[in-house]
Amino acid sequence: MNKLYYSAPAASWNEALPLGNGRLGAMVFGGATLERIQLNEESLWSGGFEDRVNPSAREYMPRLRELIAQGRIGEAEKLALRAFAAAADDERHYEPLADLVLYFTEDSPAVSLHAVRNLAKKDLSGCFPAETENYARSLDLATGLHQVSYSLRGAEFRRETFVSAPDQVLCLRTSGRPYDVLLRRGSQVGRMYAADGRTVVLCGCAANGGVSYACAVRVIRGEVKLIGATLCCGGDNDILCAGATGYDHEDPVQAALDMLDKAEQKGYEALREAHAADLSAVMDRCALEIKADPALEALPTDQRLERVKQGETDAGLINVYFQYGRYLLACSSRPGTLPANLQGIWNQEFEPPWGSKYTININTQMNYWPAEICNLPEMHLPLFDHLKRMLPHGRKVARDMYGASGWVAHHNTDIWGDCAPQDSYIASTVWQMGAAWLCLHIPVHYEYTLDRNFLREYYPLMKESAAFFADTLTEDRDGYLGVSPSCSPENTYILSDGEQGRLCGDAAMDAQILRELFTAVIKYGHELGEDVSAFEAILPRLRTVQISPRGTIMEWGQDYGEAEIGHRHISHLFALHPGSQITPGQADVFAAAHATLERRLSHGGGHTGWSRAWIINFYARLLDGDSCRQHLNALLSRSTLPNLLDNHPPFQIDGNFGATAAIAQMLLQSHEGKIRLLPALPGEWQEGCVRGLRARGGYQADIRWAGGRLEEAVFTAGTEGELQLTDGRSIRHRKGDRIRVTADTLELI
Repeated sequence: MNKLYYSAPAASWNEALPLGNGRLGAMVFGGATLERIQLNEESLWSGGFEDRVNPSAREYMPRLRELIAQGRIGEAEKLALRAFAAAADDERHYEPLADLVLYFTEDSPAVSLHAVRNLAKKDLSGCFPAETENYARSLDLATGLHQVSYSLRGAEFRRETFVSAPDQVLCLRTSGRPYDVLLRRGSQVGRMYAADGRTVVLCGCAANGGVSYACAVRVIRGEVKLIGATLCCGGDNDILCAGATGYDHEDPVQAALDMLDKAEQKGYEALREAHAADLSAVMDRCALEIKADPALEALPTDQRLERVKQGETDAGLINVYFQYGRYLLACSSRPGTLPANLQGIWNQEFEPPWGSKYTININTQMNYWPAEICNLPEMHLPLFDHLKRMLPHGRKVARDMYGASGWVAHHNTDIWGDCAPQDSYIASTVWQMGAAWLCLHIPVHYEYTLDRNFLREYYPLMKESAAFFADTLTEDRDGYLGVSPSCSPENTYILSDGEQGRLCGDAAMDAQILRELFTAVIKYGHELGEDVSAFEAILPRLRTVQISPRGTIMEWGQDYGEAEIGHRHISHLFALHPGSQITPGQADVFAAAHATLERRLSHGGGHTGWSRAWIINFYARLLDGDSCRQHLNALLSRSTLPNLLDNHPPFQIDGNFGATAAIAQMLLQSHEGKIRLLPALPGEWQEGCVRGLRARGGYQADIRWAGGRLEEAVFTAGTEGELQLTDGRSIRHRKGDRIRVTADTLELI
């Protein structure tokens, strides 16, 4: 049963349930006497684009590299803060749109407008009177329908809410006693007025002269009376809500009203049917069914999660969690929208953690790890659109900071595609690999889809990223070419004299990312008839994965000590995942990768949600299913909120996406150029099946196992070719062929 279910309303945002269509997001609380639906619009950001490049960067770059090469790290870091860090320290941040509030006037004391002004700061447990009976709220992951039902003081209440992608509106159907409908925006009040007797508009601008916005709500069925800017509803009503911003529209108010007009013409039933059909078609492509205890299915989701925290097992909750990750990506990243940010699209804070931006030293990339393997390839497209937004800014940063061609981005970006350094924190600010890592999503999408037109369109971005490094790599004392200045995000090393440093010119992650990038540029350059000779000359001069005297992967070019051995970032294992340079066929580095991970964990690693999700992916690549299960259990126990969203803490969505991808990686891998079936199946998952996973080469797979062993896998081929398995078997096929795999059989069916 792929449904989240609760027996009480959400008392806080961390218990509310998410809806979304890629652009408009909603967190629904399900209160009995006051319903809060917190709204976001993806493009509502503070300020606007600002050229933040430090004007001294290019002049002092040679000196900065010289100090690093001489080991004068303290001087280098002081200079970097002056000459490298951006002239304006921070990029812009994401803001909430509004709260849509339903206040049930007959079931609560009179409420002032002030009392519901800033619901983000309120505990809403008081909206659940003790006399409430038969309460239930649920979110169906197949249809995206949020439903609430309960009895209170002799009245039956029902509400259904969804956010439609086909029609770009939030839809709400209610039954029960009368209530008021209010729009609120915390302390950031804009202009609010009645557009007509059943439509209220809230409009204004985000902070610091930011993006303009409009939120409009309209009652389209049932009794309604307008008093001031409050819609007084009879109880049995259909309501629509739309949001728009000046990022996409010249007149956001008119755009929101136009959305309401078009949706109203269709009516609630048609809107519901179109929405459910749209999302169901996406969600039905892929499903996980580990054999589970059916008795647990009837328990509320928060109680199931609490059982796991107490050490109990619940395989059915893993099924729900996997599908929830797919649901979240489909709700926060649709073709034509912005990519999912640190919180997806769901954020209630006007100054959110880390600005709710795009952090690109792992977090944004992790958001898209499940896109291909979990059969959501079109949800990946907003990320590629964003690379094009970044490209002109990245070219300017390359030229003005480094005197280089190509393009570069550092560890953050925003909706305008800012590529300049973010913050004044040496352990992350100086990192130059943001664009390079993002560009590695291009070959991944191509390898799964075999969309040659896509490759032609986006290959130039990869090539320009590599061109930047061809211009800027510096030679170290051993003759290798490396990135300088850089760091190993967001870690600190210790020199032999006890001095601590962050700035370096030889972080292992840099070389690993560049090896992946240059390899892809060369491979697909040949395929497209591009001149890649310059990159072919550089590739052999990049450092390979280095093993320390301790038998672990070295994080820097030298065997420095580590100030925090259990650091949340495990950047030097990039080559294991999401890279593909460390594989089971390389016994020495494979063992060193395992030792590296164990060392991190023995010193407290994995203490954030996204870091734990990365660890599960590492163990999947290490073919260690029981460790995968152990850390998946730890993620649920320690870093998962009652609504199953990831807890950094606070909420940060990348852990959901990373763990969803990891579950898929436990069942199917294709990064070695061959397909590996059930590579990291935990002993606890004795029986189950997964339908609709995808593999590189254009394959779709249905896999079934029992007794902890493969029973059957059926692949559908997206093109003519040869399916190769890691056990040495292979078979030729045509496009559309179905291939059956068992322990003893490999055949066309």
